[in-house]
Amino acid sequence: MSDDSGKDEFDSRSMRFIDWLKRSGTTVSSKIQLADLRQQSAGRGVVAREDIEEDEELFSVPRSSILTVETSGLPVAIRSDLQDPWLSLILAMAFEQQRGEESPWKPYFDVLPATFDTLMYWSTEELEYLRGSAVVGKIGKQSADKAFSEQLVPILSDDDLLTLFHKMGSTIMAYAFDLEDASRQSKTEGEDWEEDSDAGESLPKGLVPFADILNADADRNNAKLFYEDDKVVMKTITAVQKGEELFNDYGSLPRADVLRRYGYVTDNYAKYDVVEITLDMVKGVTKEHLKLAEAGLLPRLEYLEEQGILEDGYDVSRASNEDGPLTDEFIVLLNTLVLPSADFDKLKKKDKLPKPELSERALQLLHQILLHRRAMYPIDDINSTQDPSGIPASANGTSNEHRRNMAVQVIKGEEEVLRKAAETVQKLFEDGNKRKVGTFEDEVANMHLEKKQKT
Repeated sequence: MSDDSGKDEFDSRSMRFIDWLKRSGTTVSSKIQLADLRQQSAGRGVVAREDIEEDEELFSVPRSSILTVETSGLPVAIRSDLQDPWLSLILAMAFEQQRGEESPWKPYFDVLPATFDTLMYWSTEELEYLRGSAVVGKIGKQSADKAFSEQLVPILSDDDLLTLFHKMGSTIMAYAFDLEDASRQSKTEGEDWEEDSDAGESLPKGLVPFADILNADADRNNAKLFYEDDKVVMKTITAVQKGEELFNDYGSLPRADVLRRYGYVTDNYAKYDVVEITLDMVKGVTKEHLKLAEAGLLPRLEYLEEQGILEDGYDVSRASNEDGPLTDEFIVLLNTLVLPSADFDKLKKKDKLPKPELSERALQLLHQILLHRRAMYPIDDINSTQDPSGIPASANGTSNEHRRNMAVQVIKGEEEVLRKAAETVQKLFEDGNKRKVGTFEDEVANMHLEKKQKT
C-alpha cells in the first residue's frame, strides 16, 4: 500500500484529513500526531508528541463518522438489493469515490492508499514465487470478479468498474473493522472479519477513520480500539514515550496472510507462520504409505466426520507454539488412519476416539505427509541458499523484485515450519527408542530428484 504524492501534497492531505475528523466530531489527543513514515516504508502513522500513560485515550470517533453502508450516501433502494456485508460496503465506497468532490468522505479517501501490493494485484508470474504456499488458493480473484460483475456492475450500470471494486475491496481487507456493540468487545484489528467465530454470525463492517492509520506490530502493540454505544475509542494498553509510534495489532496472522491482506511482510508475525496440509493430501499419502484402498479408508473418514474431527485441511504451526505444531484433531485423524482394522472396529463400537498422542505408526505416517508437503515447494537443491521460488528475478524481464523478496520470506518461513515439525517427529522417535527416520532435507531432495527423473 502506498501514497506516491509529493511531500507537500502528502502533508496537505494529512492536514485536510485531521480538519475533517474534528469537524465530524472526532476528538484527538494533543499528545499524538499524524506522521509521514514513508522513509520507513510505513506510509502514514501515528506518533506520540509527549509521554502517554497506559489506558489513556488517544482519540474517539463517533459511530456516525465510521464509513458503513448506512452512513454512506448510497440510496436505500440500492442497499436493499445486497445482503452480503462485504459487497455492500464495496458498493458504498465505490459510490462515494465516484461522487468525487461532492462526497463528504473525500478527505478520508485522499489519505487511503493509492496502490496495493496485496496478492490480488500480483501477476501470474509473480504468484509463481509463492508456489507451494496454500495462500495462493485464498486470493479469490476469479470469484471476486464474478461477484462484482454479476452483482455490483448492474447496479451502477457501468462496465468499467472492476478496477475500482478491487481497490475498494482491498481497502476493506486491509482496513475494515468488525463493528461490535459496546456489550461485546471487539477482536483486534485484522482478524478474519468474514465471520465472528464466537457469535456465529456476520458482523457489520466499517472503516474507522484515524484508527486505520495506525500501523500494526505484533511485538510493539501498544494501542487497542474499544467500542462504546455511540463511539469507538483508541486507548493505550501500555505506557508510550515521546517520539514512539502507536501500533495496533492484526492478531495471530501468519506472514502469508499478512501479505495477502495488507501487502507486506514483517518478521514480527513469523511466530504465527503455518503450513496447511489438505485432507486430500493426507488421504493420498495414507493410501500410498499403508497400501490402503479407498474402501478401507472411507469408513474411518466417515466415522471421524461423525465425531466432528474431519476438516478440509489442518495447520502445522511453528514448533515454538505452546500447544505444539499439530492440533489435537490432526493427531486423532492420524492415529485413527493407522489403526489395525480390528482396533478401529472396537473403537467405533465403543463410540470413542484415540487419544491425541501420536502412536509410532502415526509418527511414520506424519513423517511421510511432511515429506510430501515439503516437496510441493519448487526447490531443486534443498541445501542451497537460492531463492525458494527457483525463478530468476529477471525472468521475462517483468518480475517485481520487491514482491519476489516478500514471497521468499513467506516461503522460507513455511519451509522452516515443516523442518521444525520434522525435527519434532525425529525427537519423538528417539525419545521412544523407536527406529529413526532419515534426514528430512535429504529425503525431500531425493523426492525432488525422483520427480525430475519421471518427467
